[in-house]
This record gives sequence, C-alpha cells and structure tokens, in this order.
Amino acid sequence: MGERVHVAGIPVDNLDMDETLAVVESFVASRTPHMGVAINPEKVIKAKQDKALEKILRNSDLNFCDGIGIIWASRVFYHAHIKSRVTGVELFLRLLELADTRGWRLFLLGSRPEILSGVVTIVKERYPGLVVAGSHDGYFTAEDEPGLVAEIVAARADIMFVGMGSPKQEKFLAGNLFAMDVPFAMGVGGSYNVLSGEFKRAPARVQRLGLEWLYRFVLDPKRLPRILSLPRFVGIVLRSPREHVDNVDFFGISISNRDIDELLEIADGFVRSGVPHLIVTLNGEMAARAFRDAEFLEIVQQADLVVADGVGIVWGTRMLGPRIENRIPGIEFSGSLLALAEHKGYRVYFLGAKPDIVERAASNIMTHYPGLHVVGFHSGYFDAAEEVHMIQEIRAAHADILLVGMGGGAQEKWIWHHRDMGIPIAIGVGGTFDVWSGLVRRAPRFVQKTGTEWLYRLVVQPSRVRRVGSIFYFMFRVLAHRRTASRS
Repeated sequence: MGERVHVAGIPVDNLDMDETLAVVESFVASRTPHMGVAINPEKVIKAKQDKALEKILRNSDLNFCDGIGIIWASRVFYHAHIKSRVTGVELFLRLLELADTRGWRLFLLGSRPEILSGVVTIVKERYPGLVVAGSHDGYFTAEDEPGLVAEIVAARADIMFVGMGSPKQEKFLAGNLFAMDVPFAMGVGGSYNVLSGEFKRAPARVQRLGLEWLYRFVLDPKRLPRILSLPRFVGIVLRSPREHVDNVDFFGISISNRDIDELLEIADGFVRSGVPHLIVTLNGEMAARAFRDAEFLEIVQQADLVVADGVGIVWGTRMLGPRIENRIPGIEFSGSLLALAEHKGYRVYFLGAKPDIVERAASNIMTHYPGLHVVGFHSGYFDAAEEVHMIQEIRAAHADILLVGMGGGAQEKWIWHHRDMGIPIAIGVGGTFDVWSGLVRRAPRFVQKTGTEWLYRLVVQPSRVRRVGSIFYFMFRVLAHRRTASRS
C-alpha cells in the first residue's frame, strides 16, 4: 500500500487521492473488513489524551492525511514528504462517485435525522448507479447498538460512512468492524452537513492553500478553541519519537513499548496458549546486573515479554535509539495481571519473600481481589529437599500465573531453570510481596510520576545505598555503548 509516515507516533499513509481511491477499491474487492481514518492535528491531540483512540489509529487499515498541519509537521520535524492532503470531505465525495460507477451498496450512519434524510435523497439523485442499502441517524444508545449492527449486516453494504464526530465514530467502527462485515468503513465527521448544504465548503483556492481551517473560523468563531489547540499539537510532536515501535532493542533485549492494555492482551494470550512464558520487568539495576552476568543477560534476551520498569530503562533507550514511551512499574503491572486473573478466573500462585510476608501478602491480595483464585503460596526460603516438594505442590495446583519474588536476577534464573513446570506465565516481582504485605510503603504518587521511586526507597531504606553503584555502572555502560556506536 506504500510507505507510512509517523507523526507523533501516529501512522499516516503517504498516498495521494488517486492512490487512496485505489486502496479503498482493493479493500472492497477483498470482501474483508477494513477501516479508514482521517488524520489531522486535532485528532492527534485527542489520541494523546485517549489511549483507546490512539490504539485505534495505530491499527487502522488506512490513515489518510486530512490536515495541512500533518504535512507541515512531517516535513519540519520528521524530514518526510507527504505527497498531498486527502481531506475527509473530498474523499467522501470521490468515493460516492466511485461507488456510482462500480454499483456498490452503501450504508450511511450518523448525523441528525433530518440531515441524514436529506443526504440520502441527494445521494440517490446524484449517484443513481450506487445502491443506498441502508441508513440510520447517529442518535442511538448502547442498548440499541446490537440491533443497529444487525441492520448493517443485513444491508450487505460494500462501503459505509459514519458521521458522528471524533472519537465516537472511530470507536464505533473499531468496536463493531468485524461484526458488521463491511469491506470498507470510515468516519466522515461533518461531511453530511456539507453535502446537505448546511455547511458551506471553502472556495477551491482556499482549499488548495490549506486554509480551510481559517475559512471555517471566520464563518464560525466558536471554533477558536480548536485553533488555539495547535500549539499543543506542536508540543506533542516535539516530545514524540519519529516512529512508534512495539519493541525497542536494548543490548539485545527486546523491551516492549506497548501500553498496559496491550500488555495485558498479550498476557491473556500467554495463559490461553497453555505454553510456558517468562515475563521480565526490567529496571536499570537489573540491567546492570545482566551486564555483569552472562547467564542472566541471556535469560532476559530470551524472555517472552520484557516490560520497562524504571526511568533508567527509558533514559537508556533514549540514549541509544528509539525511546520507550510506556514505562510501567513492575508492581503496577503485577497488580493489573491479578485483576486480569480475577476477571478471567485464572489460578495464581505466590512464591518468594519470608514466610509471614508472603502469607500476609496473599491474604491482603485476596481481600483486595475477592474473586481471585490464589491456589497457593510459599516463601522464598527453602533447601533442595523442600524445593522438590514445593515444585510438586506448584504442579498440583495447576497455576496459570506464578509470581516469584526473590530479587532481580535470582528470580528470573529460578523461573528459567524450572520452566518445565509448564506454567503459562511466570513473572519475577522483586519486592512486590513486601509492599502487598504492608511491610514496605510505596512512594507517594507525585514521586512515582517523576520516576524517582528509587531515591525514595533509598531514603526510607538506607541499606539500599550499595545498590546506587549499580545505577552508575548502568549509566556508564549505556554512555560507553553510545560513544562506540557514534564512532562506528
């Protein structure tokens, strides 16, 4: 389909109008569901405030450039040349023409009943070759949605337009795309209002100059807040990496750059597969240990999922290449994993810490997650004979998720050497049991947000001072690697 340019991590297809039409035609011919989205600065801003929308934009089949601001940002900040702007309203009109020549079946969804009725009348008059297979206004409830989807399925549409405003239209399409079974569907915002004559398009010369936003502002001064949001778009672009990547390579370790929802989807897939998987939550101290311990480094490099658990990892990846956008503290990921287990009915086993600590942690967790099935727990203090008995106990418990708290390095090695237990997810959780038991308190939320939890723990636990050396060693290795890479 051609290259994609990433603006603030959002992919934009580098296509002109004719190429875009050809792509849509191929989608319709495929008979499998596809979704198109108009990308403009306002939508990028919304996506950065709404993770669900951002995920939709990253996974959309066709993202066409609907704003001069996207072209400007791609050239100034990313040195990429987007061929041309493909405005949503213009693509909407051109697709109606194409549908007319191809005899496609069309479904129109959105807007007020009187506007939609006028649009249906105009479309039938201007484009007699297409078939308006169905229409529905944009005023429906969640309870109405299943019936609406059934109506769309019955219409057997080839192409569908949804005019409900963003992000509502994108979320509706993403949530129902495969159920509706429409080969191509896209949100069209206020295009129905333009076609019906309620809104007037800018003169062709103004459109060519990319100044439609100014024309609309003159006609509708209430759009001022949208214009004033443009500096925010510039700020987002400046702070964002050139291209979003799902995984970042860091000394041969594939670190996930996904958000918490995506990680939980992956974890859920691990459990459903029934095959053993190792999850590592990596911080700077653990990375420093891996630099000194070849066995540990090899284990982390072979882990099935590595989560960035520390501001040091974010800094390190930034020094060496694509940066991590999603830092997820291990204790938060572990808590989310338990919430998933409670919701899905997965069986969980706790291993690690002192006997009274792990018992108290298990008790507190079962109080916090009353539906969670904790099938057993054992301290991290055992000899060889006890280990044999404990492994038999874990096997007999048929756990889906094993949380191991033995400290970074030791816990991952233990998991790796005992992966034949066949537990779908095994994850090292470090000192998490200490926190869950109430023995140790987490840093205040404002400290967590600044990424300085390590400093807080050092203050409240001075015995951790010897770990500071690992942080400096980690920084030294990263900077040395960067210097070597720049020379080569």
